[in-house]
Amino acid sequence: MELMLAISGQAGDTKLRGRIRGAFKKLPMSLRLEGLSPFGPPGFVLMTGLDSALLLLPRERHVIIDATGRDLLEFLAGVALDPEDFGAVLTGCLVPDPNPLRARIFRNGWMGVDLKGGATLFLHEVDGIPVVVAGQRNGLLVEYHDHARGLPRRVQVQTTSSNRVVTELTVILSQVSINIDIDDRAFLMEFPDQFSPITIEELRDTVVPLKDSSNP
Repeated sequence: MELMLAISGQAGDTKLRGRIRGAFKKLPMSLRLEGLSPFGPPGFVLMTGLDSALLLLPRERHVIIDATGRDLLEFLAGVALDPEDFGAVLTGCLVPDPNPLRARIFRNGWMGVDLKGGATLFLHEVDGIPVVVAGQRNGLLVEYHDHARGLPRRVQVQTTSSNRVVTELTVILSQVSINIDIDDRAFLMEFPDQFSPITIEELRDTVVPLKDSSNP
């Protein structure tokens, strides 16, 4: 899958906004996210699989190589998800391999489906077709809107901790292309020699790639 993402919202005290070009590959699981800029090089390039991850910061000529994909996704967008979970949440599956255990119908016509592992999907008929309209899993609440060809085009994500909202994001999906061939070189975890390694902790003090500069 290839797609464009427009992200807005807040993670903690930081307001986030940005446009991202994304690519997903299932076998082997691979994810590439490229933060687009109005001009010049991208703000960041994230490449991650199941066992390795790399975050490039072309403008600063820094690279993070000692963090997991989950750590890097949490740093960028405030949502701690493994790469395959990130793809599942965005595309309306909620979890990579949904395994239903039981279902129930509510008075409003919605259907709740409990999944193995503790997640729950909520379905509702749209134009006579049942689609996933919401889900919850491990402190994560997701709402799905504006479905086209069975996939949501607007996703609202909220993370909570101790009954307090920590992260709240709206993600608009566009230019979605499914079941296409993607060059494996897009997921190669290589970086130029002039890029210097840096840790997430060091990076937090210098730059937040998706920080909304219009709301300091």
